[in-house]
Amino acid sequence: MIHLIDSAAVLNNPGFSFSDEHRFITTPLIADEFRDMRSRHLVANALKNDLLLLAEPSKESLVRIKALASEHGFEKLSKPDISLLALALDFKNKGKEFLLISDDYSVQNFAKLLGIKFDSVIRGKIEKTISFKKRCKGCGKQFPGTFPGKECPECGSRIVREPSP
Repeated sequence: MIHLIDSAAVLNNPGFSFSDEHRFITTPLIADEFRDMRSRHLVANALKNDLLLLAEPSKESLVRIKALASEHGFEKLSKPDISLLALALDFKNKGKEFLLISDDYSVQNFAKLLGIKFDSVIRGKIEKTISFKKRCKGCGKQFPGTFPGKECPECGSRIVREPSP
């Protein structure tokens, strides 16, 4: 089976090893997150021995993931997270069977939102999806997750991000 891996698959599991039991794939932006000696060495060996492949997501999937992230208030997704989710969307659209591996709850939440199967490394899996909205701390006015301001145009109070009911 194909495993699309987030950096947490390697970083959060000291016993992690690449094997030919599964096909491991990630994006170049995720691979750049491996900065400590152990994970860099492990990934370099896996790439050298074709146990890990790097793949770029399509531009269409990147645009779609960014739009959905904005729509659902996921502005805290990193560029590497977006690249991995876009690659997962590419695989899903092509009908490939795969499993996304991540401990990042935002990535898991977004994967669940997209109907993508995922598993965790050590932190556990999320139970339900959450979208976010923005609300003024002063007057309580609500704004869409895409609202770019940090201050309420009505009263000037701070705008906070919170889960939608």
